[in-house]
Amino acid sequence: MSLTYKTFNYLPGFSCLGGECEDTCCKDWDIWFDQPHFELLQATINQHGGEQSEKFSRYIRINKSSTASGHNYAQLNLRPDGSCPFLLADGWCELHSQFGEKPLSNVCAFFPRVLSRQGDIVELSGALSCPEMVRKCLFAEDDIEIVDFEPAILPRPDDYPLTRELALPAENFYYDNFVVVRDALLRLCKLEGFGFESRLYFLANFANRVAGFYHLEAEAKGGRLLDSELKQARSISMLERMDNYVSNYTAAEPMAIIVIQAVLQLRIQQFPREAYSQFIKQVFAGYEALLPETCGTDELDDALPPDMLWLAYQERRGLVDSYFSNELDRCFTRYLINCIYREWFITMPDLFTYVHMLVIRLAILRFLVYSHPAIIQIAERLHQNAQQADENDIIKLRECLVDVVYKNSRAIDHNTMFLKVVYDAIYEQQMMTYEYSLPFIKF
Repeated sequence: MSLTYKTFNYLPGFSCLGGECEDTCCKDWDIWFDQPHFELLQATINQHGGEQSEKFSRYIRINKSSTASGHNYAQLNLRPDGSCPFLLADGWCELHSQFGEKPLSNVCAFFPRVLSRQGDIVELSGALSCPEMVRKCLFAEDDIEIVDFEPAILPRPDDYPLTRELALPAENFYYDNFVVVRDALLRLCKLEGFGFESRLYFLANFANRVAGFYHLEAEAKGGRLLDSELKQARSISMLERMDNYVSNYTAAEPMAIIVIQAVLQLRIQQFPREAYSQFIKQVFAGYEALLPETCGTDELDDALPPDMLWLAYQERRGLVDSYFSNELDRCFTRYLINCIYREWFITMPDLFTYVHMLVIRLAILRFLVYSHPAIIQIAERLHQNAQQADENDIIKLRECLVDVVYKNSRAIDHNTMFLKVVYDAIYEQQMMTYEYSLPFIKF
């Protein structure tokens, strides 16, 4: 079968920054080897001998657990500080520098690239847990488009890992309509003339409307209904009515911020030393400083009063948006498009669950962006001096966005266990419903 390769137009130019990156992907991550690459690396190292042989024997161990398979055949053990034993002082990988990508584990060779296949199409996308990939995605000058690419741009053109694969036709109504439904979601994301929040609402509304007949257990007889809803999603008059509804909606209760504060506090409790948790503490400390002394908490990890936190957040968001709303709208849109293209919604039992969880994740990200101490400082300076944002302000804003997005992606977007905890909490509170979408969207 002849394959076609698709990706975003900004991704073919991606390359690792190595030692010039503000962080490293060679720390605090689980690295597994499949059996072929374990054996290839072992043979390559044994052929050359030297210090790498001792490190290989010491740090790479065969998986002897009951869940071992050809895919998780061996694991790379990290140093006590969480760093890879093959990480050099200049930020590059010792194995990569000496032997190239061929014998490396799939994660080491391909991160942050994500490859998926549906039918005869192989899709290349990028994980935003890499700072440089964030820059490529959010700040590319051209509009995001899906283009063809040649597999020669891949680290191993003839030996690439697939994160997920879907044989088409799948003889399953949910799977067989995945491509056309995802195309509709991406089109709604990119609609010009509508604000970011309205486009988020378009997604939630569409997902809710098809929920009764488009899901994992759905039967093919729902085809006519799905076609009708896909057509309806193109109705400009309906979109304009929804846009007007979203624009006039005001959240009277701070429900969303209660959930977001609880999620972020849980992250601090589980991972108190990680950089993401330290940043969250800075954000909450900034809000705590605004509260009256009688409303302060004994411990920073305790919940801040939601009513006051909500008001303070709204004020800060309004201030930041007065200078950077267009830039942030553009960046959040690109983040959303990346998620929908990279994360196949069919990995969840229904489309609404996927969209609702994505809306909540975006609410968390937006809270951290609008609460970023450095972004607030820029907006306050511009307000005090009655100035407009200049190029240097945009550069600083983008630096902050990169910092927030990649840390948030590492901690939440790509942490399936933590996302499961969030999902369970939302479900137990009976908030996994359409009625709760708009408060998170308007957040």
